[in-house]
Amino acid sequence: MSTRTNGPDGFGGQYVDHLLPRQSPTRHDLVLAVIPAVFVLTLVAAVVLDLSLQVAVAGGALAGAVAVIDALFVHPPTRGRRRGGT
Repeated sequence: MSTRTNGPDGFGGQYVDHLLPRQSPTRHDLVLAVIPAVFVLTLVAAVVLDLSLQVAVAGGALAGAVAVIDALFVHPPTRGRRRGGT
């Protein structure tokens, strides 16, 4: 006899726990989110300020490069260490 009940999405509770992250995002996860966000913001700024597309892309590339340089060289990843002690 099965006591498992599936939710409206068809997944049982034990499976949903495996889909959700258990830790908050790391600094490097946030850098990966910042890179495309910077491009979107610079394109919006270009439309609002009536700048050329080349200036917007160059600004986004510069800001994205700063984020990557920070993530790789200023605060590099460490082997096997995550926040929270695991």
